[in-house]
Amino acid sequence: MDVVMDDTFLLAQWVIRALLTLYFLFIGTSMFLPTQLQAALGVVGKLLPRASRVIVVGAAFVAIVAGLALLLPWWAPRFVAGIVLIALLIALFPIHTAIARRADAAAADKHGATSVRVRAVVQVIIALLILFAII
Repeated sequence: MDVVMDDTFLLAQWVIRALLTLYFLFIGTSMFLPTQLQAALGVVGKLLPRASRVIVVGAAFVAIVAGLALLLPWWAPRFVAGIVLIALLIALFPIHTAIARRADAAAADKHGATSVRVRAVVQVIIALLILFAII
């Protein structure tokens, strides 16, 4: 019975790691699309105009590399990658919400605050999934 539970848990972790890898590959590579890149540069440029391109491209690169590291067979690099990804989620949250607010304003959406709340909940869920995947 315990062996089946262990196998199920390990399989669930592997599936979550694979899905998270796909998610962070998508997030990281989408940052190189012109519209996403310009939106992120616009937000970061207000705070750090000289370093905005380095920060945005660096964050995209970190998301890709750390996302791929979730698939490594060794626990320590996976754990570090997971912690890095959680820190990245926290660090990039203001950027994501600013981009969402701009998109909502451009679309004259009256539910802008709702989309920010939804993004916050989704990011917490993703962080919890990362924790599950790396323990």
